[in-house]
Amino acid sequence: MLIVPCRWGAGSSNLDAMKLRICQFVAPVIVLSGVASAQTTLHTTTTLVVVPTLVQTQGKELVFSLTADDFVLTDNGVPQKVTLEEENKRPLSLVVLMQTGGDARGQFPSYAKLDTMLGSLLGEAPNEVSIVNFDSRPEAASPFTSNVAEWRDAIDHPDEGDKGAAIFDSLAYALELLQKRPTGNRRAILLISQEHDMGSKTSLKEIVRNVGETNTAIYSLTFSAEKTAAREAFKNSGPYNPPLHVGEGDYQAYFNLSEPLRLILGAMSKNTSAEVASLSGGEWSSFDNGRELAEDLGVLTNHLRNSYVLSFNPMSSEPGLHTINVRVVRHPELMVSARSNYWAPKPSN
Repeated sequence: MLIVPCRWGAGSSNLDAMKLRICQFVAPVIVLSGVASAQTTLHTTTTLVVVPTLVQTQGKELVFSLTADDFVLTDNGVPQKVTLEEENKRPLSLVVLMQTGGDARGQFPSYAKLDTMLGSLLGEAPNEVSIVNFDSRPEAASPFTSNVAEWRDAIDHPDEGDKGAAIFDSLAYALELLQKRPTGNRRAILLISQEHDMGSKTSLKEIVRNVGETNTAIYSLTFSAEKTAAREAFKNSGPYNPPLHVGEGDYQAYFNLSEPLRLILGAMSKNTSAEVASLSGGEWSSFDNGRELAEDLGVLTNHLRNSYVLSFNPMSSEPGLHTINVRVVRHPELMVSARSNYWAPKPSN
Protein backbone atom coordinates (compact mmCIF):
# COMPACT_ATOMS: atom_id res chain seq x y z
CA MET A 1 0.00 0.00 0.00
CA LEU A 2 1.38 3.36 -0.95
CA ILE A 3 0.40 6.82 0.21
CA VAL A 4 -0.27 8.69 -3.00
CA PRO A 5 1.59 12.02 -3.15
CA CYS A 6 -0.43 15.11 -3.96
CA ARG A 7 0.49 17.15 -6.99
CA TRP A 8 -1.10 20.49 -6.29
CA GLY A 9 -1.50 23.09 -8.95
CA ALA A 10 -0.32 26.67 -8.64
CA GLY A 11 -1.96 28.66 -5.86
CA SER A 12 -3.28 25.62 -4.03
CA SER A 13 -1.19 25.89 -0.88
CA ASN A 14 -3.98 27.63 1.02
CA LEU A 15 -6.73 25.17 0.13
CA ASP A 16 -9.23 24.56 2.89
CA ALA A 17 -8.27 21.55 4.98
CA MET A 18 -11.72 20.08 4.48
CA LYS A 19 -11.35 20.11 0.69
CA LEU A 20 -10.98 16.46 -0.22
CA ARG A 21 -8.80 15.26 -3.03
CA ILE A 22 -8.45 11.72 -4.23
CA CYS A 23 -4.69 11.83 -3.93
CA GLN A 24 -4.91 12.37 -0.16
CA PHE A 25 -6.01 8.80 0.40
CA VAL A 26 -4.08 5.59 0.75
CA ALA A 27 -4.56 3.58 -2.44
CA PRO A 28 -2.86 0.67 -4.16
CA VAL A 29 -1.15 2.37 -7.09
CA ILE A 30 0.40 0.08 -9.67
CA VAL A 31 3.43 1.42 -11.51
CA LEU A 32 3.45 0.92 -15.25
CA SER A 33 5.79 -2.04 -15.30
CA GLY A 34 3.56 -3.78 -12.74
CA VAL A 35 0.37 -3.14 -14.67
CA ALA A 36 1.56 -4.96 -17.75
CA SER A 37 2.96 -7.97 -15.91
CA ALA A 38 -0.11 -8.36 -13.67
CA GLN A 39 -2.38 -9.00 -16.63
CA THR A 40 -1.02 -12.51 -17.22
CA THR A 41 -2.44 -13.71 -13.88
CA LEU A 42 -5.97 -12.30 -14.13
CA HIS A 43 -8.40 -15.18 -14.69
CA THR A 44 -12.08 -15.80 -14.12
CA THR A 45 -13.32 -18.67 -11.99
CA THR A 46 -16.85 -18.82 -13.41
CA THR A 47 -18.17 -20.12 -16.72
CA LEU A 48 -21.12 -17.72 -16.72
CA VAL A 49 -20.85 -15.12 -19.49
CA VAL A 50 -22.88 -11.94 -18.99
CA VAL A 51 -23.92 -10.01 -22.12
CA PRO A 52 -25.58 -6.59 -21.60
CA THR A 53 -27.65 -6.00 -24.73
CA LEU A 54 -29.29 -2.82 -26.01
CA VAL A 55 -32.14 -3.12 -28.51
CA GLN A 56 -33.38 -0.12 -30.50
CA THR A 57 -35.60 0.61 -33.46
CA GLN A 58 -34.17 2.22 -36.58
CA GLY A 59 -35.31 5.53 -35.09
CA LYS A 60 -33.15 4.91 -31.96
CA GLU A 61 -36.19 4.23 -29.74
CA LEU A 62 -35.58 1.67 -26.99
CA VAL A 63 -37.40 -1.67 -27.13
CA PHE A 64 -38.58 -2.91 -23.72
CA SER A 65 -40.95 -5.87 -24.22
CA LEU A 66 -38.64 -8.71 -25.31
CA THR A 67 -38.22 -12.04 -23.53
CA ALA A 68 -35.39 -14.57 -23.51
CA ASP A 69 -37.11 -16.50 -26.31
CA ASP A 70 -36.82 -13.46 -28.58
CA PHE A 71 -33.01 -13.62 -28.57
CA VAL A 72 -30.64 -15.88 -30.44
CA LEU A 73 -27.09 -15.84 -29.08
CA THR A 74 -24.28 -17.80 -30.69
CA ASP A 75 -20.84 -18.61 -29.29
CA ASN A 76 -18.41 -19.22 -32.15
CA GLY A 77 -21.47 -19.84 -34.32
CA VAL A 78 -23.12 -22.33 -31.95
CA PRO A 79 -26.51 -21.30 -30.47
CA GLN A 80 -26.54 -21.10 -26.66
CA LYS A 81 -29.28 -21.37 -24.04
CA VAL A 82 -29.87 -17.79 -22.89
CA THR A 83 -31.19 -16.51 -19.58
CA LEU A 84 -32.66 -13.02 -19.32
CA GLU A 85 -31.82 -11.52 -15.95
CA GLU A 86 -33.48 -8.68 -14.13
CA GLU A 87 -31.06 -5.78 -14.33
CA ASN A 88 -31.78 -4.48 -10.84
CA LYS A 89 -30.91 -7.82 -9.23
CA ARG A 90 -27.23 -7.34 -10.01
CA PRO A 91 -25.60 -4.39 -8.20
CA LEU A 92 -23.31 -2.30 -10.38
CA SER A 93 -19.63 -1.83 -9.59
CA LEU A 94 -18.39 1.08 -11.69
CA VAL A 95 -14.92 2.58 -12.10
CA VAL A 96 -14.77 6.07 -13.60
CA LEU A 97 -11.46 6.76 -15.33
CA MET A 98 -10.91 10.50 -15.75
CA GLN A 99 -8.00 11.70 -17.85
CA THR A 100 -6.30 14.66 -16.20
CA GLY A 101 -3.02 14.58 -18.10
CA GLY A 102 -2.03 15.69 -21.58
CA ASP A 103 -4.58 17.91 -23.31
CA ALA A 104 -7.36 16.99 -20.84
CA ARG A 105 -6.76 20.25 -18.96
CA GLY A 106 -8.51 22.01 -21.84
CA GLN A 107 -11.66 20.02 -21.00
CA PHE A 108 -11.66 20.71 -17.24
CA PRO A 109 -14.46 23.30 -17.65
CA SER A 110 -16.60 20.46 -19.07
CA TYR A 111 -16.22 18.58 -15.77
CA ALA A 112 -17.82 21.40 -13.74
CA LYS A 113 -20.98 19.43 -12.79
CA LEU A 114 -19.71 15.95 -13.48
CA ASP A 115 -20.40 14.67 -9.96
CA THR A 116 -24.13 15.29 -10.37
CA MET A 117 -24.16 13.54 -13.73
CA LEU A 118 -22.26 10.55 -12.35
CA GLY A 119 -24.64 10.34 -9.40
CA SER A 120 -27.57 10.04 -11.79
CA LEU A 121 -25.73 7.42 -13.82
CA LEU A 122 -24.84 5.33 -10.75
CA GLY A 123 -28.26 5.28 -9.13
CA GLU A 124 -28.81 4.14 -5.58
CA ALA A 125 -27.03 1.70 -3.26
CA PRO A 126 -25.91 -1.05 -3.46
CA ASN A 127 -24.52 0.31 -6.74
CA GLU A 128 -21.00 1.59 -6.12
CA VAL A 129 -18.32 3.67 -7.84
CA SER A 130 -14.60 4.33 -7.59
CA ILE A 131 -13.01 7.43 -9.17
CA VAL A 132 -9.55 7.15 -10.76
CA ASN A 133 -7.62 10.05 -12.27
CA PHE A 134 -4.87 9.23 -14.73
CA ASP A 135 -2.16 10.85 -16.81
CA SER A 136 0.97 8.85 -17.71
CA ARG A 137 -0.28 6.32 -15.16
CA PRO A 138 -3.31 5.81 -12.90
CA GLU A 139 -2.71 8.25 -10.05
CA ALA A 140 -5.05 7.03 -7.30
CA ALA A 141 -8.36 5.31 -6.66
CA SER A 142 -11.04 6.50 -4.29
CA PRO A 143 -12.66 3.81 -2.13
CA PHE A 144 -15.81 2.35 -3.66
CA THR A 145 -18.86 4.30 -2.49
CA SER A 146 -22.55 4.69 -3.29
CA ASN A 147 -22.35 8.43 -2.65
CA VAL A 148 -20.63 10.24 -5.53
CA ALA A 149 -20.99 13.56 -3.68
CA GLU A 150 -18.19 12.47 -1.34
CA TRP A 151 -15.79 13.20 -4.19
CA ARG A 152 -17.48 16.30 -5.64
CA ASP A 153 -14.45 18.57 -5.50
CA ALA A 154 -11.99 16.00 -6.86
CA ILE A 155 -14.36 15.16 -9.74
CA ASP A 156 -15.48 18.65 -10.71
CA HIS A 157 -12.11 20.37 -10.17
CA PRO A 158 -9.34 17.81 -10.74
CA ASP A 159 -5.65 18.63 -10.41
CA GLU A 160 -3.75 18.90 -13.66
CA GLY A 161 -1.67 15.84 -14.49
CA ASP A 162 1.48 15.41 -16.53
CA LYS A 163 1.68 15.16 -20.33
CA GLY A 164 0.67 11.51 -20.54
CA ALA A 165 -2.56 9.70 -21.42
CA ALA A 166 -1.97 6.04 -20.56
CA ILE A 167 -5.45 4.77 -21.37
CA PHE A 168 -4.64 1.05 -21.62
CA ASP A 169 -2.60 1.02 -18.40
CA SER A 170 -5.46 2.78 -16.62
CA LEU A 171 -8.02 0.32 -18.00
CA ALA A 172 -5.84 -2.53 -16.71
CA TYR A 173 -5.77 -0.88 -13.29
CA ALA A 174 -9.56 -0.45 -13.30
CA LEU A 175 -10.05 -4.10 -14.26
CA GLU A 176 -7.95 -5.18 -11.29
CA LEU A 177 -10.08 -3.01 -8.99
CA LEU A 178 -13.26 -4.55 -10.38
CA GLN A 179 -12.02 -8.11 -10.09
CA LYS A 180 -11.88 -7.61 -6.31
CA ARG A 181 -15.57 -6.67 -6.12
CA PRO A 182 -18.29 -9.29 -5.38
CA THR A 183 -18.53 -11.84 -8.16
CA GLY A 184 -22.28 -11.35 -8.55
CA ASN A 185 -21.97 -7.65 -9.38
CA ARG A 186 -22.16 -6.20 -12.86
CA ARG A 187 -18.83 -4.62 -13.74
CA ALA A 188 -18.40 -1.52 -15.85
CA ILE A 189 -15.84 1.16 -16.63
CA LEU A 190 -16.67 4.71 -17.71
CA LEU A 191 -13.68 6.13 -19.58
CA ILE A 192 -13.54 9.92 -20.05
CA SER A 193 -10.51 10.58 -22.16
CA GLN A 194 -8.97 11.57 -25.44
CA GLU A 195 -9.36 9.24 -28.39
CA HIS A 196 -5.98 7.52 -28.47
CA ASP A 197 -3.52 6.10 -25.98
CA MET A 198 -0.21 7.77 -25.22
CA GLY A 199 2.50 5.91 -23.32
CA SER A 200 0.87 2.69 -22.09
CA LYS A 201 2.84 -0.50 -21.69
CA THR A 202 -0.31 -2.62 -21.62
CA SER A 203 -1.38 -3.84 -25.07
CA LEU A 204 -4.85 -3.75 -26.58
CA LYS A 205 -4.75 -7.55 -26.74
CA GLU A 206 -4.27 -7.74 -22.96
CA ILE A 207 -7.21 -5.37 -22.41
CA VAL A 208 -9.48 -7.39 -24.71
CA ARG A 209 -8.53 -10.58 -22.91
CA ASN A 210 -9.08 -9.20 -19.43
CA VAL A 211 -12.35 -7.48 -20.36
CA GLY A 212 -13.55 -10.78 -21.78
CA GLU A 213 -12.49 -12.76 -18.72
CA THR A 214 -14.07 -10.41 -16.19
CA ASN A 215 -17.40 -9.69 -17.92
CA THR A 216 -16.69 -5.95 -17.88
CA ALA A 217 -18.43 -3.44 -20.14
CA ILE A 218 -16.56 -0.26 -21.08
CA TYR A 219 -18.35 2.98 -21.90
CA SER A 220 -16.20 5.64 -23.50
CA LEU A 221 -16.77 9.40 -23.74
CA THR A 222 -13.99 10.93 -25.80
CA PHE A 223 -12.74 14.37 -26.70
CA SER A 224 -10.36 15.26 -29.50
CA ALA A 225 -6.94 15.99 -28.00
CA GLU A 226 -5.88 17.80 -31.16
CA LYS A 227 -8.97 19.99 -31.31
CA THR A 228 -8.74 20.76 -27.60
CA ALA A 229 -5.05 21.61 -27.87
CA ALA A 230 -5.62 23.83 -30.88
CA ARG A 231 -8.35 25.73 -29.05
CA GLU A 232 -6.11 26.18 -26.02
CA ALA A 233 -3.25 27.36 -28.23
CA PHE A 234 -5.36 30.11 -29.73
CA LYS A 235 -6.84 31.05 -26.36
CA ASN A 236 -3.48 31.14 -24.58
CA SER A 237 -1.33 32.82 -27.19
CA GLY A 238 2.36 33.18 -26.55
CA PRO A 239 5.74 33.29 -28.26
CA TYR A 240 5.75 29.71 -29.59
CA ASN A 241 7.35 31.06 -32.76
CA PRO A 242 8.82 34.42 -33.78
CA PRO A 243 6.07 37.06 -34.05
CA LEU A 244 4.58 37.90 -37.42
CA HIS A 245 3.83 41.54 -38.17
CA VAL A 246 0.21 41.89 -39.26
CA GLY A 247 -1.05 44.86 -41.28
CA GLU A 248 0.18 48.39 -40.76
CA GLY A 249 1.67 49.64 -37.55
CA ASP A 250 3.23 47.54 -34.87
CA TYR A 251 0.64 44.76 -34.50
CA GLN A 252 2.03 41.31 -33.75
CA ALA A 253 0.51 37.84 -33.80
CA TYR A 254 1.85 34.55 -32.51
CA PHE A 255 0.99 31.15 -33.98
CA ASN A 256 1.96 27.67 -32.86
CA LEU A 257 3.03 26.25 -36.20
CA SER A 258 3.14 22.70 -34.79
CA GLU A 259 -0.64 22.58 -34.24
CA PRO A 260 -1.64 21.96 -37.90
CA LEU A 261 0.78 19.03 -37.96
CA ARG A 262 -0.71 17.64 -34.74
CA LEU A 263 -4.19 17.90 -36.23
CA ILE A 264 -3.15 15.94 -39.30
CA LEU A 265 -1.32 13.25 -37.34
CA GLY A 266 -4.13 13.01 -34.81
CA ALA A 267 -6.71 12.47 -37.53
CA MET A 268 -4.66 9.48 -38.71
CA SER A 269 -4.70 7.85 -35.27
CA LYS A 270 -7.32 5.23 -34.39
CA ASN A 271 -9.97 6.09 -31.84
CA THR A 272 -8.73 3.37 -29.51
CA SER A 273 -11.05 4.43 -26.67
CA ALA A 274 -14.07 3.83 -28.90
CA GLU A 275 -12.60 0.59 -30.24
CA VAL A 276 -12.19 -1.01 -26.84
CA ALA A 277 -15.67 0.14 -25.77
CA SER A 278 -17.23 -1.49 -28.83
CA LEU A 279 -15.35 -4.73 -28.29
CA SER A 280 -16.62 -4.96 -24.70
CA GLY A 281 -20.26 -4.45 -25.70
CA GLY A 282 -20.34 -0.93 -24.30
CA GLU A 283 -20.93 2.34 -26.10
CA TRP A 284 -18.93 5.38 -27.05
CA SER A 285 -19.64 8.96 -28.00
CA SER A 286 -17.67 12.18 -28.32
CA PHE A 287 -17.99 15.56 -26.63
CA ASP A 288 -16.35 18.95 -26.92
CA ASN A 289 -17.91 20.90 -24.05
CA GLY A 290 -19.91 20.55 -20.86
CA ARG A 291 -23.29 20.59 -22.60
CA GLU A 292 -22.34 17.75 -24.92
CA LEU A 293 -20.84 15.76 -22.04
CA ALA A 294 -24.09 16.12 -20.09
CA GLU A 295 -26.13 15.01 -23.10
CA ASP A 296 -23.93 11.98 -23.69
CA LEU A 297 -24.10 10.93 -20.04
CA GLY A 298 -27.87 11.36 -20.09
CA VAL A 299 -28.17 9.00 -23.07
CA LEU A 300 -25.79 6.52 -21.45
CA THR A 301 -27.78 6.59 -18.18
CA ASN A 302 -30.97 5.80 -20.09
CA HIS A 303 -29.31 2.96 -22.00
CA LEU A 304 -27.70 1.40 -18.91
CA ARG A 305 -31.01 1.30 -17.08
CA ASN A 306 -32.88 -0.15 -20.04
CA SER A 307 -30.48 -2.75 -21.39
CA TYR A 308 -31.30 -6.44 -21.37
CA VAL A 309 -28.88 -8.53 -19.32
CA LEU A 310 -28.40 -11.85 -21.08
CA SER A 311 -26.26 -14.63 -19.65
CA PHE A 312 -25.26 -18.12 -20.68
CA ASN A 313 -23.01 -21.02 -19.70
CA PRO A 314 -20.85 -21.80 -22.75
CA MET A 315 -21.26 -25.24 -24.24
CA SER A 316 -17.62 -25.17 -25.32
CA SER A 317 -14.74 -24.90 -22.86
CA GLU A 318 -12.16 -24.23 -25.57
CA PRO A 319 -9.73 -21.64 -24.20
CA GLY A 320 -9.06 -18.38 -26.00
CA LEU A 321 -11.16 -15.73 -27.71
CA HIS A 322 -14.78 -16.63 -28.45
CA THR A 323 -16.97 -14.63 -30.80
CA ILE A 324 -20.48 -13.73 -29.66
CA ASN A 325 -23.35 -12.75 -31.92
CA VAL A 326 -26.75 -11.61 -30.61
CA ARG A 327 -29.85 -11.01 -32.72
CA VAL A 328 -33.59 -10.76 -32.21
CA VAL A 329 -35.53 -13.47 -34.02
CA ARG A 330 -38.45 -12.44 -36.19
CA HIS A 331 -37.37 -8.80 -35.94
CA PRO A 332 -34.30 -8.34 -38.18
CA GLU A 333 -35.10 -4.63 -38.46
CA LEU A 334 -34.17 -4.00 -34.83
CA MET A 335 -30.67 -2.77 -33.98
CA VAL A 336 -28.89 -4.91 -31.39
CA SER A 337 -25.77 -3.73 -29.53
CA ALA A 338 -23.93 -6.32 -27.44
CA ARG A 339 -20.41 -7.45 -26.63
CA SER A 340 -18.79 -9.22 -29.54
CA ASN A 341 -16.48 -11.59 -27.67
CA TYR A 342 -15.29 -13.09 -24.42
CA TRP A 343 -12.09 -14.84 -23.39
CA ALA A 344 -12.17 -18.36 -21.98
CA PRO A 345 -9.14 -19.14 -19.79
CA LYS A 346 -7.24 -22.39 -19.82
CA PRO A 347 -8.53 -24.90 -17.25
CA SER A 348 -6.66 -24.80 -13.95
CA ASN A 349 -4.43 -27.78 -13.21
